[in-house]
Amino acid sequence: MPAMGGLRHGALAIALGVLSFGAFGCAEDEAGPAGSGHILLVTVDTLRADHMGLYGYARATTPQIDRFFGERGRLFLRAYATSAYTSPSVVSVLTGLLPQDHRVRLFLQLLGDEIPLLSEMLPAPYESAAFVSNSVLTDEAMGIGHRFDHYDDFVGEREANRAAFERTARRTTDAVLRWLRDERDPDRPLFLWVHYIDPHGPYGPPEEPPLRFSHDQPLPIDIARVPVVQRRRGQDDGLDYVDRYDEEIAYADAQIGRLFDAWAEIGPVDDSLVLFTADHGETLMEHERWFDHGYHVYEELVRVPLLLRGYGVPPGRSEALVSGVDLVPTILGFAGAPVDPALPGFDLRDPEAIASDRAVFAEARRWRTAIQGDRKWMLEYRQGRREIMDRRFYDLARDPGEQSPEPWQQEGTTTRWLLELGERDPDPGGYPHDPRRGHKLEAPKISPHATPEQLEQLRALGYVE
Repeated sequence: MPAMGGLRHGALAIALGVLSFGAFGCAEDEAGPAGSGHILLVTVDTLRADHMGLYGYARATTPQIDRFFGERGRLFLRAYATSAYTSPSVVSVLTGLLPQDHRVRLFLQLLGDEIPLLSEMLPAPYESAAFVSNSVLTDEAMGIGHRFDHYDDFVGEREANRAAFERTARRTTDAVLRWLRDERDPDRPLFLWVHYIDPHGPYGPPEEPPLRFSHDQPLPIDIARVPVVQRRRGQDDGLDYVDRYDEEIAYADAQIGRLFDAWAEIGPVDDSLVLFTADHGETLMEHERWFDHGYHVYEELVRVPLLLRGYGVPPGRSEALVSGVDLVPTILGFAGAPVDPALPGFDLRDPEAIASDRAVFAEARRWRTAIQGDRKWMLEYRQGRREIMDRRFYDLARDPGEQSPEPWQQEGTTTRWLLELGERDPDPGGYPHDPRRGHKLEAPKISPHATPEQLEQLRALGYVE
């Protein structure tokens, strides 16, 4: 029977139980080096793996990330987010649970306090800190701020063409570096999570990017296929959107490089654990909707980068199927904490841990998918109901672009698992009937540490008085 991420019976019941963990500093062959063991988790919004240098992209979009992970890191070539939406995917990364088990399926939906969060699973004396740049991850939206020792969600800049707020990579990194210098407890091991939003649309780096990209011949497109908030006035050249997307990645990469340099100053990098991934991908000019995400489970939307470096991580490249739910057991294993055997993920530091016949799961709105090897099954549910509206099967070896669905293959444990997940989903069709609602920021959330220059910039934009 395949080893399936998410198919361990009783996972939710056990995961919701009160977990007790041992003291920090287990044997070195099981955890990080005694007395060290810092953990850095970096997540980037809307980042496609195939637009990064280590994944073979020709443009120099990620020189800092490539430098940091290139020789000493482990690169996973087939990593999948659990959702094509930010909130469910990030909560899976922080809980080790599939969306239907942690129950965050929508934006502005609070995570229940009964669901253990990674910052709470780590053993004493870990200090936990988070810095987020997307308004859907603020404490108002998700209600998780009180579960970290420090939660910085000061999103103070309006996204272009959108009634939402964000924080650019430079300001996010500035906030992290100030906290590391002035506020963290140097006597405690640190778990630090930093989330960057910059590649998210509308594309266009807010400051001079380290690189400008251009192309020779335009590629005219039907502008109706581009979301309204993403459209550039008078611009119907599809490659211009790709140029701006790549510039956003390069801008974020430069600031992530600053973060990695600061990380190296608080202790030996290879005595720590550094994890890098994305919450989801992005369509560029594939399938029905262009320069968008969240609506489907195609490869460009749910396949993400995943890079590891640090103590106990064998460098190299892995073809294993891995998932966002694997980060919790990986981090807990490094920290010397017991890992609930009911959690669906695996410790990615162990190349032998992941079975060759493993299947992984992803969702987006009404769509669900299971991937095993090169085979991919999709189901579309009617919103709010368990009624299946469409079934699709793709052989990714023959059809990597998912252009020609083949007849549905009903037999096998993977299809039974996918159907079972839909049947036991407490939110039929993936839509909660009575979600715990967070609320949207109606004004910028300004850090008390904002500099006079930053406040003046916001005043000039009309965001603060």
